[in-house]
Amino acid sequence: MTRTVQARGIPSLRSWSGVEVALAAVLLALAGISWLLSAVLGMPEMRMGLLTGTGQAEMSGGPAPFALFLAVWVVMMAAMMLPAITPFTIGVSRLVRARRKRGVLPSLTLGYLLVWTAAGVAAWAILRGFDAIDHSGTSVRVGAVVLLVAGAYEFSPLKRWCLVRCRSPLALVVKHGDTVVRGRLGLGALRVGVHHGGYCLGCCWALMVVLLAVGAMNLLWMAVLAAVIAMEKVLPRAEIVSSALGAVLIGAGVVLLIAPGLLAPMA
Repeated sequence: MTRTVQARGIPSLRSWSGVEVALAAVLLALAGISWLLSAVLGMPEMRMGLLTGTGQAEMSGGPAPFALFLAVWVVMMAAMMLPAITPFTIGVSRLVRARRKRGVLPSLTLGYLLVWTAAGVAAWAILRGFDAIDHSGTSVRVGAVVLLVAGAYEFSPLKRWCLVRCRSPLALVVKHGDTVVRGRLGLGALRVGVHHGGYCLGCCWALMVVLLAVGAMNLLWMAVLAAVIAMEKVLPRAEIVSSALGAVLIGAGVVLLIAPGLLAPMA
């Protein structure tokens, strides 16, 4: 087991140095703070979605609501994703310390979050589209289609391709190691963070759309999806997790297409 984990580039916990433990603690502390902020900053209309009932007020348009949504979205992504990228960050930490290079890890995390910030723009557009849907049985059927698409994506070659690269951070570190340590002002680390964030987005975009459909700021669903994402990235047989998740999503989608009344009273 240890060899398998180390081969993926996720160092065994027993091999972590005090500096690496401290780094992991910082990332997890930031994630914890982000969870608290998600609970405090969450807009009421973001706590419910197509499949869990509509909020009391729809998402209003304009620059100010969009900016607020994007800020909250980034906090959400930090809460959900920082624990999952801790192994990758530890791998890069070992590389930069071996090359006696400092100051790149904040740029690495920033590059990762920049990808999810860009994804927040698309998430805003999706939410606006959801608001335009008649909140009755129609909204449940649209939510069912979202579940079906997300479930089917779990079985797709693109999902597996991105997941393999997301689960093998060492490959990215080795490939772009010189970019990390030679880039000025942390730009090399920023680029590598963007690369890793792109693979993660490729793995998780469909699940994020599901989150929008059940309630983007619903802490329970955030926690469920964060746990699933972490399992896909860390457990030895991630394909089993993906297949099981895909089957559950497709099954739920089929049931709701056939019997939207199961949730219609809530919508």
